[in-house]
Amino acid sequence: MEKSDRDIIISIVSNAFEQNPRVQAIMKKRNPARSIRLMTEYAYELVGKFDGIYLSEDKTTVLFYYRNSQYRRGLIDYLKYGKMFLKAIKPSQLFPTLKREKYIKSLRPDYDDYIYVWILGSVQDKTSIRGLADIRNHLFGLSKKLQLPILIETTVEKVLKLYTYVGFDIYHKWDDREAGINVWFLKREVKE
Repeated sequence: MEKSDRDIIISIVSNAFEQNPRVQAIMKKRNPARSIRLMTEYAYELVGKFDGIYLSEDKTTVLFYYRNSQYRRGLIDYLKYGKMFLKAIKPSQLFPTLKREKYIKSLRPDYDDYIYVWILGSVQDKTSIRGLADIRNHLFGLSKKLQLPILIETTVEKVLKLYTYVGFDIYHKWDDREAGINVWFLKREVKE
């Protein structure tokens, strides 16, 4: 991946974070652009370790994902997470965030392995049908090749509609009253 691609990816994912109610609820408000950038760079480094970054051919849409069986964080990853957390996220959100992440994981189906979609983002104000189709084809092709289902959660209703349109099924909805948001849980079984 070229440096220019990295910059495009960081920009697109930063935009996705800016639009995400869950991210907005936990980030520090003093310098929101810096907080978003730190969270984005952390996510980029983490999923990059698992070859889980896909930029559409038209460079308008980005997917961050990983295979659950390969997702392992080491000491360095936890230190980077802690550093990012201290700089970008409200201290009062530490325990609620960890509790929320644990609860979300407990609601996922008990598959031996699956592909987890962490972030889907598009260039701001320029959602490309071609870019989304490219992402869909990559993700569905990977699911078929590996014979693994795909899991996603979203807090953004317009993204929920997109996911259901392309073939994901809602298997749970959680009204997170503490954060004041809805979380939809979606899956797509392996298709032939």
